[in-house]
Amino acid sequence: MRMPALSSSPAALAAGRAPVRDRGRITPVPESLLKRSDVAVYDVAILGAGCAGLSVCCALLEAGMTGPIVMLDGREEFADDRTWCFWDVEPTPFSHLARASFDTWSVRDGTEWITVNAPETPYLCLAAMDFYSHALTSIAAHPGVELRLGVTVGEVVDHPVPDELYGLVSVSTTEGSVRARQVIDCRGFSALPDSALPDSALPDSALAGSAHSAEADHARESSTWVPQQFVGLHVVADRPVFDVTDCRLMDFGVDQSGGLRFVYVVPTSPFEALVEDVYLDETSSDQADYVARIEGYLLSEFGLASDDFRVVGDERGYIPMTDHAFVRHPSAHVTRLGMLGGATRPSTGYTFLGIQRSCRRVVQSIVDGVADVAEPPCSLLDSIFLRFLSDRPELAPRVFRLMFERVETGALVRFLTERSSTVDHLALILALPKLPFLATAWTVMRHRLRGRRTR
Repeated sequence: MRMPALSSSPAALAAGRAPVRDRGRITPVPESLLKRSDVAVYDVAILGAGCAGLSVCCALLEAGMTGPIVMLDGREEFADDRTWCFWDVEPTPFSHLARASFDTWSVRDGTEWITVNAPETPYLCLAAMDFYSHALTSIAAHPGVELRLGVTVGEVVDHPVPDELYGLVSVSTTEGSVRARQVIDCRGFSALPDSALPDSALPDSALAGSAHSAEADHARESSTWVPQQFVGLHVVADRPVFDVTDCRLMDFGVDQSGGLRFVYVVPTSPFEALVEDVYLDETSSDQADYVARIEGYLLSEFGLASDDFRVVGDERGYIPMTDHAFVRHPSAHVTRLGMLGGATRPSTGYTFLGIQRSCRRVVQSIVDGVADVAEPPCSLLDSIFLRFLSDRPELAPRVFRLMFERVETGALVRFLTERSSTVDHLALILALPKLPFLATAWTVMRHRLRGRRTR
């Protein structure tokens, strides 16, 4: 069954040539944030000013923190380099910024489309440029916050021995040492060995200041590791071809010869959409290969030749889906947040909601003095599902179709947003192919019983 290129609903047709909100613009930084201070010891130093770093800074300020805060980041500017998507299952400080909201979303296993409708929990899409603008403006409204860009962070040392630095954390940077009472490390990590990092794997800003490639190496060796790497183009067509009522979450009806692959389409108007080519595999494709595949998809699915649309922005990334147990508190005064803090959902790669939940815990810990309880280990079902994707990728398109077709919508959304119960897990298990999953479950449980993680 072929999905229509354009919805015939009155709402979609009435939209006409609505003003296109171009992507790809640089977000200006308020001047007040860039002013350097002579603070000797900051209350909090935040390493990384991406989604996690800016979110936790906003959360701390909203909770009433007034002491000096410094944010350190290797980027030189805030490029429009991301789109964060999530289901609206709980309030966040940024949900109102969503450029698109979908009550329905669709999956294709190769030939058949399955469409899910869930108006109670719409799928929201947030542009990086809108997030950065809102977060930076909100932070700039509070005195005492300093943002240092173009700074590479090196060693982070928590001083546990009673001396003149006792109770402080020293952070070495290319601009000298920074001292703070608490450090929140939001840098992420280099997910690939340096020698294997293609230009299309990660934007420069994601790699700058990252000192955790060793952590990635350990995770790859000790756990199941399924890489989600992608390139996306923000395209504006010369005619209305996109269905604004439906998001194509996963279209597996594309060439699978290079590894497990799907295309993801998020329309923000009948003329504009984010189109991503996604691999759940260690493909070695470069940027040009991804772009060529996206252009081919636009032609075959929407009838858009290369001169029928323009590209107003792009994004790329490498998201490890892994059941590795990340250490959120490597020392008494250092907290890891974001991907390195385990905010990424192991079996899906979604991270935004995990970051917002982590921010609430950090605020409780630093501002309210409530002990941060350790994260529970990755659920058994997540580990099994992830291992299944790693071992049996050829079955993945059918498995996703069955999941969206057979599992009750509420239970499906709860699983996708890490809010599922044991009953929901049971419903998911009953919907999936039994023999392959039983074999995978036995493999995972055998390794768990031996007291070590799977590869």
